Amino acid sequence: MKYKKGEAKQWARENLPGIGGGIIQPLNDDYSIDYEGTAAWINRQIDMGVDSIICDGACGEWLTFSVEERKKIYEVAVETVAGRVPLIANSSHPNIMQAVELAQHAQDVGCDALMHCTPYANSSSDDGVYRYYKYLADRVDIGICLYNTRPTGYVLSPQAINMLAEKIPNICGIKQGIGSIDQTLRAYELAGDKIVIGDPFEDYWPEQMRYMPDTAFQFCNFAPALFQTPEKPRLIQYTRLLKEGKEDEAMKIFNELSPMRILFHQTQVAYLMGKGVFPLTALKYWAEKLGLPGGPVRPPFDLLDDFTKNAIDTRLAEAGLV
Repeated sequence: MKYKKGEAKQWARENLPGIGGGIIQPLNDDYSIDYEGTAAWINRQIDMGVDSIICDGACGEWLTFSVEERKKIYEVAVETVAGRVPLIANSSHPNIMQAVELAQHAQDVGCDALMHCTPYANSSSDDGVYRYYKYLADRVDIGICLYNTRPTGYVLSPQAINMLAEKIPNICGIKQGIGSIDQTLRAYELAGDKIVIGDPFEDYWPEQMRYMPDTAFQFCNFAPALFQTPEKPRLIQYTRLLKEGKEDEAMKIFNELSPMRILFHQTQVAYLMGKGVFPLTALKYWAEKLGLPGGPVRPPFDLLDDFTKNAIDTRLAEAGLV
């Protein structure tokens, strides 16, 4: 590890802010994991200029994978990243014993930090969530980034986030995946001096950079892979321009990505926030249109209807990506 347990918060603040690229885990036709595809997702995003990589995340179908498959994803990710950027591994699991096993393996093979959901459906209080994270944190030295998302069944308040940041030494960040910039800013107000406050929604990435300049983290979004191509790395371009103070140039490019934002809300946010499900079939179709490996989705899954398929085709064309 690059830091000691008590240094996790400082390490995170120095290394995690920026654009974190997630992976929609590609599969082969027989539903086995396409590990070469995993490497392709990682390399393409690093080559375009992301600041970190997150593997085996929520849209990575981890709930359908075995512990051994997930361990292999970590290993491939570590080998592929090869120290070029920080690597965060999702160690979430409904079974805390297996969550610890995954977390320890990620630590042992060289991942830099963990991302970990609040316990799925088996906690209904801040105290219960604290005991869960404390159990995990006591058994690893690696930094842990909380993942706050509605599908787990329990959403952490900004006050609870601050409590966890204060009480657990290796809690070092959070992915605020609840679609609420006001809650993200409130969490930053309370805990931004302790941990990295990240939000995956690209919609208000310029606002994160403006109002949370020291910890702004586009945490495990798919915009780095799905909103741009190596020929047109627009997200990377406008982020760089904002950092240089060239706001007019940056926002011109930001506005050019409006079709992608509409598409993301049509095909992901509406399902995630409305149904509590990840529309992986649509996301994999989108990825394949941009030349990334996708493959099938392990059952159960939503079918890709003609309306969604046409929306993806139309918006990608509008944005000049296909």
